[in-house]
Amino acid sequence: MPDLSTIDPTLATAASILALFMLWFAAARGAALMMFFQQEEYDSPRFLNWLREKQAYDKTASLWFAVAAVLSAALHSELASGLLESAAYIIILPFLFVLVGVLHGALKSASTMRDNKKPLVRTERVKRILRVYHLLVLALLVVLFALASLAPVGSSYSFSYQENADSWIDRLEFLSLNHDWRLAAFTLLAIGFAQALPFLIVAANKMLEPFEERVKARFRAEAVEKFNKLAPTVVAITGSFGKTSTKHILAHILDAAAPTLATPGSVNTEMGITRVIREQLTPEHQYFIVEMGAYGPGSIARLCRLTPPDVALITAVGAAHYERFKTLETVAKAKFEIAEAVFANKGRAVVSVDGIPTDLLAERTKAVPGDYITAGKNGAIGLVGHTITPDGLQIDITDGEDKHTLKSPLFGNHQVDNILMASATARALGLPWAAIKGALATVPQIRYRLEVAKSAGAPTLVNDAYNSNPIGFAAALDCLDVLVKPNGRRILVTPGMVELGAIHDAEHERLGTLAANHTDIVCVVTPDRIPSFLKGLEAANDGSTTVMTFSTQDAAEQWVKANWKPEDVVLFENNLPDLYEAEVRF
Repeated sequence: MPDLSTIDPTLATAASILALFMLWFAAARGAALMMFFQQEEYDSPRFLNWLREKQAYDKTASLWFAVAAVLSAALHSELASGLLESAAYIIILPFLFVLVGVLHGALKSASTMRDNKKPLVRTERVKRILRVYHLLVLALLVVLFALASLAPVGSSYSFSYQENADSWIDRLEFLSLNHDWRLAAFTLLAIGFAQALPFLIVAANKMLEPFEERVKARFRAEAVEKFNKLAPTVVAITGSFGKTSTKHILAHILDAAAPTLATPGSVNTEMGITRVIREQLTPEHQYFIVEMGAYGPGSIARLCRLTPPDVALITAVGAAHYERFKTLETVAKAKFEIAEAVFANKGRAVVSVDGIPTDLLAERTKAVPGDYITAGKNGAIGLVGHTITPDGLQIDITDGEDKHTLKSPLFGNHQVDNILMASATARALGLPWAAIKGALATVPQIRYRLEVAKSAGAPTLVNDAYNSNPIGFAAALDCLDVLVKPNGRRILVTPGMVELGAIHDAEHERLGTLAANHTDIVCVVTPDRIPSFLKGLEAANDGSTTVMTFSTQDAAEQWVKANWKPEDVVLFENNLPDLYEAEVRF
């Protein structure tokens, strides 16, 4: 006859095992979500927007939990009708389905982290967020079990029994059971548990905000004290694009004259700059070049209060990060906060007349009066023309009545403006043209920014992985015509650009049209993101360009490596972080 006495102890054991596995599942999922949260710079609204756009909610584990709930209800019915030999089945079978869901969910989370191009960096902030997240998970799990325990529990059983029948099913004529619905309730609540995990990451970050602000304030105070004591000459750089490359070029020029420190890579936030000051700035550094990112109105002004600039650069006002500001006027106001700060510090501002729309430049320089040095075709440091050669750029400029030719082993039309801006800034700091020319001739390649690699017997590789703006994209396409060898092919690999907001489609269609005129093979990554790029490419394609599509960057690169020839030139234009490219399927 059915072993009804096994229900309670089996349920207790199952609950204990499930609790452990649910905690493991939540830890694995939390780490995977944290990876994308970090890519969104710990910005909760942006992370939640990514979650919604990518539909990165739990699906797999939740489906298993739902099946377990249905199975539990069905098994109760089967037990009541006498088709189950043991009541323990109403626990064991649903338990196994829940366990499979938990295991599957944890393994999917682990594989997402393993395959990620930009892995989670377990900074102290990440560790703090995850610790609070784990506490919230534990609290939610306790609530889940408490709510499940409120489900109806059976305690009265009756049956009739025929001892001489051939089988237990024949012997068992009737069984009445007041059902134990606790496991079924748990499985339904577990669905909510799985869906809540990304929001627990956000909640943990929110709860830590007061602490994080205290930590930032302490680090910032230490940085300010050290900065004021050492008092280096500060060169501040901002712009919609070109700022990191300009910083790289300028740092090389200035370092040839005196010890120079520049914020590394794309570090351009308050805490990033604070860390560089605390850990890297020394008394030997005479120049400190600070890249400043605009993440909203007032953000550059805050950075300038941390490191008041002696000379400021505005490389461009354009479409990059257009999504954050909505209009170019708003972008211009944000960028010109750096001019306000440098003039308050009795310094000078170098601005690009080619990188900033004429009307906006006139409006901003009138609104923020001061000592400006203009650089560009009609600037005080004037651009006469340039040539792209297989060895790099050759740029003709004027400085008043003087004419100069600058040579650099860098590539791309957009680097012309960057070199010009860096040179104009060096002049504003008092360096002679002879020193500037000598330094420019030895500027190293800028990693991941139109970085050209040549080697005998291999194709020419152009790595522009960190670019995500229309001007740089167009400049990289122009280089293909110069760098391709006789009988070689011009190959483009790109997933398009990000953060272009309302101009996303128009810019991608324009660049698709341009790509058709400068390529022989185009490998489009994540084509669903950039249908307008494909539209422009196909409309302008006269049949000489082969177009291929790939779901991931890795798949496209594998195809190219398997099919390239030594005479080819291959441009890797942009490489999106996983939160844009990855099809997240939890």
